[in-house]
Amino acid sequence: MSTWPSRSDAGGDNNYPDSQTAYANVPTSPSPMDNLHPPLRSPNGNGNGRTSYVSSPLNPNAGPVPRSRPPSWGPHAALEPQRTAASSVSEGIQNAAKDDKDTIRNVMTGAVGSGYGPYAYPSMYFPNSDRPVTGAFFPYSDAPHLDFTNSFTPDEDDALHDPDPRKMNEGMGPMNWRGLLNISFVFLIVAALIALFAGYPIISYLEHDEIYTVGNNVIGINETGQAAVIPNLPQLIDPETPEEAKTRTGYDGEEYELVFSDEFNTDGRTFYPGDDPFWEGVDLWYGATEDIEWYDPGMITTANGSLVITLERKASHGLNYVSGMLQSWNKFCFTGGYIEVSVLFPGDQLAMGFWPAAWTMGNLGRPGYGASTDGTWPYTYNSCDVGVLPNQTRADGTPTAAQTSGKSKSNGVLSYLPGQRLSACTCPGEDHPGPSVNVGRSAPEIDIFEAERSKTGGPGGQTSQSSQYAPFNDAYQYNTAATTLYLPTTYHNTFLGSDTQQSISSLTDMDESWFENSLTPTYATYGLEFLGDEKNPENGFINWVAGGQRSWGLTAAAFGPDASTEISQRTVSVEPMSIILNLGISESFQAVDESTLAIPAHLRFDYVRVYQRKGQTNVGCDPENYPTAKYINDHLAAYTNINLTHWADAGFTYPKNSLKDGC
Repeated sequence: MSTWPSRSDAGGDNNYPDSQTAYANVPTSPSPMDNLHPPLRSPNGNGNGRTSYVSSPLNPNAGPVPRSRPPSWGPHAALEPQRTAASSVSEGIQNAAKDDKDTIRNVMTGAVGSGYGPYAYPSMYFPNSDRPVTGAFFPYSDAPHLDFTNSFTPDEDDALHDPDPRKMNEGMGPMNWRGLLNISFVFLIVAALIALFAGYPIISYLEHDEIYTVGNNVIGINETGQAAVIPNLPQLIDPETPEEAKTRTGYDGEEYELVFSDEFNTDGRTFYPGDDPFWEGVDLWYGATEDIEWYDPGMITTANGSLVITLERKASHGLNYVSGMLQSWNKFCFTGGYIEVSVLFPGDQLAMGFWPAAWTMGNLGRPGYGASTDGTWPYTYNSCDVGVLPNQTRADGTPTAAQTSGKSKSNGVLSYLPGQRLSACTCPGEDHPGPSVNVGRSAPEIDIFEAERSKTGGPGGQTSQSSQYAPFNDAYQYNTAATTLYLPTTYHNTFLGSDTQQSISSLTDMDESWFENSLTPTYATYGLEFLGDEKNPENGFINWVAGGQRSWGLTAAAFGPDASTEISQRTVSVEPMSIILNLGISESFQAVDESTLAIPAHLRFDYVRVYQRKGQTNVGCDPENYPTAKYINDHLAAYTNINLTHWADAGFTYPKNSLKDGC
């Protein structure tokens, strides 16, 4: 048996063997397995396996401690022998056929090398032996067949302690149960995410009974129709609207809820373009009605809790008067519902010539911009027949009523309208706002009120409450049986229309206190409740309110089919409607008697409120089923140039019509 290197108790390094000396004495002949760990020789040669304490950086100057395992070469001198030993092991493994395997085994197990000290490794058992292996790390990477002849015994509680590479690879194939389980969980997570972010919104939309159609240019609304309460951001519902005014019961028996309001309680507001999120004052001459005033945004403001539109006698743009018109066009629109205003009229009940008005128009027409209303106002039609043609007449001159039932000043011609530009007869691929070319689109008008001096012999003023239509009935005569007068002071208007419009209206007497120059000026409540039905247009209806009471109403049967003019059912508007408030003066509306006019005059509104059936909010100027935004943007010249009065003036042509042009 070879002699193992030893060291003295003194702890000095001069007895340490260098690497060549240390491994020169390594046994070179095979040894039995039970001699893998020969007894170590002590410094005094007693061979009892014990040695005095060897100092180290971790325990300097400590007293001697009995050792139960072979001594280490120490923390310093052992490093070089270990590196040399590792090199020898690698070389020996590569030449296993020629080297002594037991010698290699002794090096690897730590029988030759460090056995304890600060860099010692735990004891372990070598294969085919019941004796512990003490020493350095267990190298096996170069020749595992020498090391793992049998499996190590792992800890019972942790399979990771079993270093058998064969077991480590068990169950790691691409189609094993663990892989399938992992893939299943991945699919489950992906499916859950899809259900959360795609499935839930779709299901919620399909199951939701409420109708939310939010359009373009509406401030503060998201796509579900909700208006967020954000500081300093304008809200659809004015925070100063009284709580009791936020709901009402409609004349149709339905519950209505507030969807828009402006209380005008902030004084000093201005309405030049860009000043307000919902309103804009126009800067133009309203030539369509031959007004004698210029509309100037500077004539509109808020004061003392009201909107104030002032009319003055002042030269402007060649005209003698200046006043204001406020519009919500392309800013705020609503489709069906109830709009209510509280108003104080200009002058007094004897004034003759003022034309104060509150009205609504479809967003495809911009009031005062003639090119935009050419061929769209006042159509309310969704049929493809002679009613969409110019003059409501075919090329052969039929129907006869269209040529003979008009007014004498028009030589009996019923209509001089150019035809419905965006009719249900539009050819596929032609210029049309949608949702499809077979849907008739237009800019209908329904008035909340227009005020004037009484035309029926009454002592004071009257308000006309009307709706306009095209195409026209024979001689403009509507079905009066489908109308109802609710107040004893309300009368059917004898004006039925002209070659540019059919009008269905009634007149209601006004109280003298509803004027600004009365002894006790009192705001009056006027309103308009209407609902169209695109699928069943005969179900549409309109109700008007004057002085806080329902004044009169009609159903769509009032403008049903007409056999004489060969036209079909007209509709109560299903278009998104904008709001217009203005104070005009025009001989075309009523003779102007300046001696009765107290100027400056003011038209005041305490509030404007819009309601819709509960759970059926439909506000916005670009609803999905009746879009307007893209069409307007594609034809901006017609909507922004006040000097253009016809569609062709804006550089556009009417789309082809299957009845007139063929497709």
